[in-house]
Amino acid sequence: MENIKQILTEQFPRMAEIFSAVDLLQIAQSTLFIILIIFGTYLLLKIRYNIIIRAFRFARLDENKKETLVSLLMSSTRYVLYIISSLLVITVFVPMKQITPILAGAGVVGLAIGFGAQSLVKDIITGFFIMFEDQFHVGDFVEVNNSVTGTVEEMGLRMTTIREWSGKKFYIANSNIDTIRNYNREELRAIVAATFPYEENPAHIRMILEEVCQELQTDYADHLLKNPNGQFVEEPQVYGVSDINNNDRGGTFILTAKTLPASLWTIEKVTKEIIWRKCNENNVQLAYPRRVLENAHISEEKEISTEKTN
Repeated sequence: MENIKQILTEQFPRMAEIFSAVDLLQIAQSTLFIILIIFGTYLLLKIRYNIIIRAFRFARLDENKKETLVSLLMSSTRYVLYIISSLLVITVFVPMKQITPILAGAGVVGLAIGFGAQSLVKDIITGFFIMFEDQFHVGDFVEVNNSVTGTVEEMGLRMTTIREWSGKKFYIANSNIDTIRNYNREELRAIVAATFPYEENPAHIRMILEEVCQELQTDYADHLLKNPNGQFVEEPQVYGVSDINNNDRGGTFILTAKTLPASLWTIEKVTKEIIWRKCNENNVQLAYPRRVLENAHISEEKEISTEKTN
C-alpha cells in the first residue's frame, strides 16, 4: 500500500495533497473518537454512582453495611470502566484483527508481572474476605494491628482508609490488616477502675460508687444499651474490688455498664468525672503515689545516743 501511494504521488503531484487530506481526516476522526471515549467514561462514572446509590436506597441493610457495599462497588466499577476505555483507545491505533495476538502476548507478559504483583492480588482477596466475614463496615470505629485507631472512611478492593480522631488519614493495604478491634458491635461494656487508699472505709466507698451508678442511669440513659422493651441490658453497677495492692496505693473498685457503640468513651469519661466529684463532696480521697520519710525518727535516735555518751 505504501509503495502504491509513493508511485502515485510521484506520477501525479496532485495526489499528494489528496493523500495528506485523507490522513488529516483519519487523524481528526481518531481524535474525535478518543474524546468521545473519555467523555463517555466520565459520564458513565457519574451515572454509575447514582445507579449504585438508588439500588441500595430501599435495601433492608444496616446503614454502615450499605456504605461499605457502595464503597466497594464504586471501587470495582471504576477499575472496570478504566480497563474498557483503555482497550477502546487502543483500537483507535491498532486494528481489531491485530488486538487478539497483542492480548495473547500481553497475557504472557501479565503472567510474568503477576509474580511481582502478588501483594496486589493478596490485597484484593483479603478485601473480599473482610467483606464476606463482616469484620467491619464503613463508619465503624476500629483499631487495626494495635497501632491505628479511627473511623473507617472507605473500603476498596486494595486499600482501606481510616481517619484518626486527630484528623490524620491512614491508607492501609488490605493484606497488611492482621488484627481488628471493632468498637461498633452491640456487646460493648464500659469498664472504669478507681483506686482508694487503705485508710478509707470500703463500705463508705461502695455507697458513693452506687450513687455514681444511679447518676449515670438517670442523666445518661440515652447512652446506655437497652433492649426493645426500653429496659437496660446491663445497668451501671459496682462490679466489686479487683485489687487491694495496686502498686502499694490501696484497693481498686470496678464499675461497669453496657453502652451504645458510639457512647463507650462518653460513659467512661463522665463516670471518672462523677467519681472524682462525689469523692470531693464526701471527703474521700482517691489513691495517689505516696512516700513515707522517717528522717525525723532517725535524727531523734542520734540525739539520744549523743546525750548518753555525754
